[in-house]
Amino acid sequence: MGHGTLAAAIAIMLAGVTASSAVAIGDDGARVIEIDRRMQRAFVDRDLATLRGILTDDYVLVASTGEERTRDTVIAEVASPDVRWEVNEARGATVRVHGDTAVLVANLRQKGIDHGKPFDRSVKFSTTWIRVGHVWRNVHAHASREVELQPPPPRATEKSITAL
Repeated sequence: MGHGTLAAAIAIMLAGVTASSAVAIGDDGARVIEIDRRMQRAFVDRDLATLRGILTDDYVLVASTGEERTRDTVIAEVASPDVRWEVNEARGATVRVHGDTAVLVANLRQKGIDHGKPFDRSVKFSTTWIRVGHVWRNVHAHASREVELQPPPPRATEKSITAL
């Protein structure tokens, strides 16, 4: 088989995988987004039962500060009278499904009070979901602070417009 024929065969196989996966991604991705919305709302409502049902026993959150929090730590924080979420909403979510694993990436706006100090922040986060039977559960999350991206400075060999 020549290089051109091999490349064409690989492209056709990959197109078939992408096309057959697209149907499953739509339904499963929508389901993961729906469950994630319920999970985010559970923080505002202090719905510990919902959080226990969604977060796996070995769940870990890596916060934007770099701190690792377990499922028990997160649930204790939500239950604490010293912490209150007024807003905890994801926007711009995308989901990629790979069999029984899904990765959701979104922006999260959080507003509330933490031990008497108000907070109002936006983070970029990703969550990893696993399908257990017919149920999607959150096994891991990672958050990083949203930042305004600045264009890179001109390279030494380039002249900036202001220098002309």
